[in-house]
Amino acid sequence: TYLITVPTALSALMQRKIDADISALPGAGESAVVEDRLPRIGADPAPAPEPGPEPGPEPSGDGAADPAAAPADDRPLARNARPFENPAEKPLFTVILIDNGDPALDRAALADLPFPVSFALDPLSPEAAAQAQIYRDAGQEVLMLATGLPQGAQASDVEVAFQAMFQALPQAVAVMAPQQGGFQGDRPTATLVVPVVGAEGLGLVTWDQGLNAADQVARREDVPAAVAFRALDTEGEAAPVIRRYLDRAAFKAAQEGRVTVVGTTRPETVAALLEWSVEGRAATVALAPVSAVLTLD
Repeated sequence: TYLITVPTALSALMQRKIDADISALPGAGESAVVEDRLPRIGADPAPAPEPGPEPGPEPSGDGAADPAAAPADDRPLARNARPFENPAEKPLFTVILIDNGDPALDRAALADLPFPVSFALDPLSPEAAAQAQIYRDAGQEVLMLATGLPQGAQASDVEVAFQAMFQALPQAVAVMAPQQGGFQGDRPTATLVVPVVGAEGLGLVTWDQGLNAADQVARREDVPAAVAFRALDTEGEAAPVIRRYLDRAAFKAAQEGRVTVVGTTRPETVAALLEWSVEGRAATVALAPVSAVLTLD
């Protein structure tokens, strides 16, 4: 009954409003004269209305282009990025864990950490793609370790090596230089590598040590780049030491607006990270995926 009565009542109210508006018009009640608009033989035809301009898109009101028409950013750095917001505008704190390739590693549990963690994998590992997908399915980000470059690589070597790595880890947002050796401190090789990384739409993570030619080239070539402040467990550090490292890194983030630290997926490091996230200076920073520090202006 309700579904029938409500429309009927609305129709009656609308009709009464129309009748009242008509009765208020001048000359209401008098007989109306209706002009005969039928065409007459011999009469000049009414001029056809001139065509107006074709309607175009309505302006947005602020002069800006329609955002829906803007092309989407299809770079892997954007396409594979984890959504991230920082409404409190805290300094950004990025944690990268290098997957040690252990087949017994519980990657699903690691991927389920209650804050953003980015995982670096060796693209030459036959299981790299499947392991990376576990992290991506949980919303975490993935980097590829630049392990496939031969010593003294030429331009063609770099192209071939990176094409193989890109195909192995299409989920990656960035390339990470090896901590020891590699192309980071080798300016001729860095000059070959960094433009390839940028052309593929990836970011670059290097280390804060020695001559960092790769970071210099990245900034010159406008390739999104970040420098890892320190390694957390290179010498098998215990959990209390790692927590102190994390506190120092948080202080560094407060000074510079962002910081990146790197550890491995060993249980002691993960446990220390979890403890620090609730007991250390984690509240003073915004734990962020690596894409956030790479794209920070």
